Amino acid sequence: MKNGFEKPAATLLATATLLAGVSLPPAAIAAPTGGNPAASTPAQHDGEGKDHATDQGEATVAWSLLGVTLTPDDKGTLVLPEGQTLPAFNARPDDISVEGSDGATIPLALTGTTEEHPKLGLTTGTGTLSAEATDTLPAVDIPVSWATGMEITLSDGTPFAQGADGVWEAEYGRTLTLKDDNEPPVRNIGLSDDSKTGIKWGEPTLKDGKVMRRGEASGEIQGQKWKARITAERATDHTSLAQAIAAAQQAYDQGGAEYTSASLTALGDVIEEAVNLDGTAATDEAMQAMEDRLAETVGKLETVTWSVGETRLAHEPGQGYEGKAPNTLGTAPSGTQALTSNDPTLGKLGSIAIDRAKDDAQPSYSDEDLGVIRATGTARYSGVTPNGNRAVTWSQDYSYTIGERVSATGPGGKDIGFTKADGYLTATVTAGLDQENQPKDTTVTIDGKPVAITWSNEVRTTADATTSTFTRQGRVEGDLTVTGTDRTQHWVVYVNATRTEGHVASLSVIQRQADGTGTEHTIEGFDPAKTDYTITLPANAVADQYTLGHTSAAGDQAQVSEGKPIPPTLGENASRILKVTLNGVTYTVTVNFDQATPTPENPNARLAGLYVNLTGKTEKGTLIDGWNPDVLDYTIRIGADDPGAYILPEAPAGVTVKAGDVKRTGYATTQYWTTQSPDGQSRTYSVTVIRDHEQPTAEEAFKPGAAEDADGKTPAASRSDTSLASHGYLLNGEYHAVEDTDYMIPEGGAFAYASKQGQTVRVSESKTGGMTWRYTLNILAPDGVTIANPAPAFTVTYLTKATHEAAITNIIVDGKPINGFDPNKHGYETQVDNLDHWTVNADFDKTTGMGVTIHKDHDRATITAVSADGLNKTTYTLKVSEKPLSINRAGVDGTTVEGLARTGVNSASMISVVAVLLAAGIACLAAGLTRRLRRGKRVDDRTGGDSGEDEGADAE
Repeated sequence: MKNGFEKPAATLLATATLLAGVSLPPAAIAAPTGGNPAASTPAQHDGEGKDHATDQGEATVAWSLLGVTLTPDDKGTLVLPEGQTLPAFNARPDDISVEGSDGATIPLALTGTTEEHPKLGLTTGTGTLSAEATDTLPAVDIPVSWATGMEITLSDGTPFAQGADGVWEAEYGRTLTLKDDNEPPVRNIGLSDDSKTGIKWGEPTLKDGKVMRRGEASGEIQGQKWKARITAERATDHTSLAQAIAAAQQAYDQGGAEYTSASLTALGDVIEEAVNLDGTAATDEAMQAMEDRLAETVGKLETVTWSVGETRLAHEPGQGYEGKAPNTLGTAPSGTQALTSNDPTLGKLGSIAIDRAKDDAQPSYSDEDLGVIRATGTARYSGVTPNGNRAVTWSQDYSYTIGERVSATGPGGKDIGFTKADGYLTATVTAGLDQENQPKDTTVTIDGKPVAITWSNEVRTTADATTSTFTRQGRVEGDLTVTGTDRTQHWVVYVNATRTEGHVASLSVIQRQADGTGTEHTIEGFDPAKTDYTITLPANAVADQYTLGHTSAAGDQAQVSEGKPIPPTLGENASRILKVTLNGVTYTVTVNFDQATPTPENPNARLAGLYVNLTGKTEKGTLIDGWNPDVLDYTIRIGADDPGAYILPEAPAGVTVKAGDVKRTGYATTQYWTTQSPDGQSRTYSVTVIRDHEQPTAEEAFKPGAAEDADGKTPAASRSDTSLASHGYLLNGEYHAVEDTDYMIPEGGAFAYASKQGQTVRVSESKTGGMTWRYTLNILAPDGVTIANPAPAFTVTYLTKATHEAAITNIIVDGKPINGFDPNKHGYETQVDNLDHWTVNADFDKTTGMGVTIHKDHDRATITAVSADGLNKTTYTLKVSEKPLSINRAGVDGTTVEGLARTGVNSASMISVVAVLLAAGIACLAAGLTRRLRRGKRVDDRTGGDSGEDEGADAE
């Protein structure tokens, strides 16, 4: 059995821990002296819950608490000895037990506790350690006290005081100094226990000329809430800002009439911000920035401006506005002048109008052009502005025209340009003279009405080695009232009419054959003073057509004046008498033809004779004049109204003859026959019949219109510009430009060109053959010095319905027209009595000047018509076959040459055909094909086939 002094190890450990916690001295746990430990010890129990028997004579159990022996009171409850207390614990005395001397323990409970906080961080409390009595253990009731923690102060020693709300509060013992930017000098506050707590700083405030910020930190220690406050401040000076505000306010107050509303409003807003800032704890930097803003905004005050268009009126502060337009107004000035401001709050959306001065001077007037005067002067305006009723003036120079230019055209329809003279308008124009030196123009047109030119009778002539120039002077004048005014203009137009002709340098004969080819023959030894010349051409050229050509001694600088065409006439032996009037002088060239010479070759193929019947009958006539069986070519001249020449060849026995090719040019026809002897020798005979005619062919009668300038207004690229604006032709009053230099001009058209303003152009022209002319333009630049080199030249072919016609009107076979001829049909078939002896001819309109060639083979013929201009060609083919039942198997070799035409189609049909052919020809020749004259070569063997009998037949 354990004795009562044994203590469990756990109890001893707990007791030692508690005493250590409150730093009690060792005596505190010693048993009280003079006590009776066994005075009221109850019976003991064993470990099985049985009461511990107290043997008589054994010691009583003593109970102690922390070394203090407890005594039972009158109820047996263990208490402290009277007059004795336990020292204060340094921790709350929980989990403490009373220990018995026998090792037993009584666990105590702390009840009836009360705690207080006399200082921040320090806690004191009181209570009772007690236990209820049990069957084996006594009750315990011991009063106790305790104190925990230690007093906490601010780091500077400032103590905390508890407020009514139980929160401990303290104010830091000194005031700190704010930084210049109002930032706090510290961010944490320290406590006496070396801890630090962050400070929450309030916003800066201004008080008594100082910037102040209050900070606060808070926390909790042992369940006690605490709060500490701290103050930081600095001195500040708002004097400079206040002065800046005053200066800005003065500018604002005095600028109501000087500055725009928008800029004043902006300044007012900044002033308001500055005033607000001045009442705050602003930093020096913020105040300086505000001063800068005030100064900047004052500097940005926008002066009220008034402008006319892009021109701003001059203005001095506090003064009015004045200005003048930088340009001259081209119209009449208005009665008011609109001004616009940079301030839309002024006037009507920033606009006002001022009136023209009532005493403004009247404009001065001067002639500008025909029907137009010019008014010049200065308009002045005045008024006041809505910003302070400031005076405003404006002036505008003006120069404008009154009236409309009256149309004025001179020769050639060119505009007349007037210039100002002393009190009147004047102009000088040029005109042309015809070959009789009569003016080509008799009037100028003013305002749509012709006004007669008064011409002087004097013709002035100037000549040099190559040209002669003729000049006449004219004058026309009048008066005109300017529309809308009472002003009258006097005008004078001087007209210089001239013509320059080149001296005749040479004459030539231009020969054109039936196939359109040709040759030019220059007259040797030409002298302008000599008027009659003779040229002789080969006999086989007698059937061709002839015209005269010429050249100018001035070359391309001036052309020869050519008179009206003179139809050629026939002379002796079918010679051609050609005439032309040049520079008023008529020159005559007689074209003779060599007499055919005998040909000794192939004598076995001689004809017996060629017989001619000029009565119109198709029967054997008389032997041809000058018959010689060895002369192969003959010419017959017949009258204009003769029926034609029926020609019948006769061959001796054994020699065969047959009709061959035919050539027709205008009023001349050549018929060929071929003979052949039994031994194979062959000859070709020809007879050319030329008909007199007074009416010239269309080619002979044609003369192009004068070349005209269609422009003269296009600005030149430079003063030395010699290039034309264009060239082409005039047709029905309309100008057509052409790019090619070799081109065709439709019927009714004339060569034209478009010069440039200031250029002088002289045109030289020459006929090169047929309907083709060459124009050379000598161009003088506006500078009056530079000449086009080389002079531009253009070759044109004139198209007319007649000279472009290439269509026959009938085909004659064995003296009779074929059935069903139609010019639109180009292929035919017919029958003859003998394929070796048949004749073929074709009728056509001789007045057109066209040529027709017929090439005859054994059983076919090809008929080709070539227009007089050489540009159009139409080919017809004829195929023949023998009649199956022919009475006359001998065939036909005789034919009527240059007979009167037997028309196979009516004139209306022919006109239609010509129109179709002309249109087709123009389309086909658009590429600018132009024929050149060249001499052809006669082909002797013109037919082929077998022999037959020689017998006459009608043919034409």
